[in-house]
Amino acid sequence: MKGSKSGFLRVRLLLPAGILFILLFGCATAPQKSIKNNTVRKPPNWVFTPPPADNQYMYFTGSGTSRTGDIAEGERIARGVVLDAIMRYLGVDITSKTTAVAKGSLDSFKTDVTQTLTSRSSGRIAGLKVSDRWVEQKAGEVTVYLLVKYSRVELLKEKRRIEKLFKEKIEAVSEPEKKGDELAERKSYYKAVIEYIEASAAAFKSGIDNADIKFERTINKAKAALSGISIIKLNDNLTGFAGKALKEPFKIKVVSGTTEKNPGIPDVSIKVTYSVLTKRGRKRINSVIIKTDKDGYASFLHPVPQFVGSASVVMMIDITPYLGMLESVPSKLQNMVDGLSEVAAKQKVVFHFNISSFAKNIATGIVVADLDASGKPIEETETENGLLGIMTGAGFKVSSLPVEKWKIIGKSDNAVISMLSKVSGGKVKRVVFGYGKISGYEQDKETVIVKVTGTVKVVDLSSGDILLSVDKTKSALGSNVSTALSTAFYKLGEDFGKELINKLR
Repeated sequence: MKGSKSGFLRVRLLLPAGILFILLFGCATAPQKSIKNNTVRKPPNWVFTPPPADNQYMYFTGSGTSRTGDIAEGERIARGVVLDAIMRYLGVDITSKTTAVAKGSLDSFKTDVTQTLTSRSSGRIAGLKVSDRWVEQKAGEVTVYLLVKYSRVELLKEKRRIEKLFKEKIEAVSEPEKKGDELAERKSYYKAVIEYIEASAAAFKSGIDNADIKFERTINKAKAALSGISIIKLNDNLTGFAGKALKEPFKIKVVSGTTEKNPGIPDVSIKVTYSVLTKRGRKRINSVIIKTDKDGYASFLHPVPQFVGSASVVMMIDITPYLGMLESVPSKLQNMVDGLSEVAAKQKVVFHFNISSFAKNIATGIVVADLDASGKPIEETETENGLLGIMTGAGFKVSSLPVEKWKIIGKSDNAVISMLSKVSGGKVKRVVFGYGKISGYEQDKETVIVKVTGTVKVVDLSSGDILLSVDKTKSALGSNVSTALSTAFYKLGEDFGKELINKLR
């Protein structure tokens, strides 16, 4: 028993006459005073012995005690006891697991019963009314007794309605599970998975008996159905050129089995994951959803690649939209949901492809100067070396032009291009020219940090057009100035090379 602001409350159902009378009054013959007229009168018989049901009504009794002598409080408690008795008769228990539709309906009914049991709101529920009240005052306490009658016809009607609601909860699990079984039998595994997930969601939300067992059973069926699906690659190892569309898409067939000859599964959602190059030269992962056709085939045409090198495309079965139905599962069931996700994640294939650049086959000369902080050329050629190393490694036809580096410093682009055209002697069609310059220097104890910046441009000698211009900054550290400087310039050249091989067309 718990206390409250209004005092200690006791709630009890009226017991059989002998036991209840002893508990309430101490002896079976003690008369009680009426609160209204202070006269002594005996409690009505129904206080001790609730009336039996007859052809027209069912009867419910209840009592509520307030130790502060608050009649309204005692009556409120008595109404709650009566309500509980009615709900027990109906065989319903509203819990947090009850389906939304059932819970809403039952909560509404419960509210209507409570309001009907008050004198000012009677009649909200057909056939229900407070037939009698008895108030007992003793030693500062007040106990209110209620006798409520409920039309048998209306009460049985309500009982059937509630039973139907609970039947619908059970069918919310059994029907999709049955459909899933039928689909799995026909090897329509993907649709079976969807039905099993729906059944699992209904199980944990419904509050039906053995909900956890039904949840686990349908989740395991979903896993088994997923395991019966295979994605078959119909091509692989495609090649292409940066800036040009691939000649064909990546193709798959989703089957019930393990080979292309097995029956295809239609309408399967496939998540395709691939990478693209951002404007800053970084790879970003994108994804799209495609669906198989009526024969289980699907294809994905990669966006025009703007990068050079090897890449991959991943295709996997996507059940994410349906897993949304299981988002709010209790923590004790989450492992089973995770297990289903893992099975889905394993149903995937990986395509590999390689992208080259047309530019790699074009003879290209390189002239890049290293400058000191004042802008004068130094003997270092590390920026050029780093650039040559990267582009040569990527298969580009590049070579260093025999040009004195100082001749390209401080000149206009047109003047440099004119000079390079004469020096090249027609041996190269493009030239990469520019510089790297010391822009910062600091020493921290025995460590030297050098910062360099630079710009290189790619020119088409036949047209004189600048095809690409790249600006970069790089820092490096070393135990002395010479080491830090060489490292910084070389890494700057490597960065130039990486961007050129990705952007040159």
